[in-house]
Amino acid sequence: MRKGDWKRINDVLRKRNIHHDQVKHINCIRLHPKESPAQRMKKIEIAVKLYEEGKPFLTEAWTSDRKKRFDVLNLIDDIDYEITTDMKKEMSKSYVADKIIEV
Repeated sequence: MRKGDWKRINDVLRKRNIHHDQVKHINCIRLHPKESPAQRMKKIEIAVKLYEEGKPFLTEAWTSDRKKRFDVLNLIDDIDYEITTDMKKEMSKSYVADKIIEV
């Protein structure tokens, strides 16, 4: 990681209200059992791309109040990715991710 990355990461974690125990999972690929194989592959693809770019990420990260889960969260650019099989359902939610990817 580059100099200053930890400050940026901490800023994103605070802004997104990420639960404190998620920090130990930075750059780990965690999969949800209810995801389809296509969703899992897309999540892995995004995570590998971020890793190769030197951008720390979280997968399956929860907010402190457990109301929001991020499929993938880029901790440098502060971009959250939602991977879905149903774009209409995703767009009807009260919170819409920065990037929604339909598989």
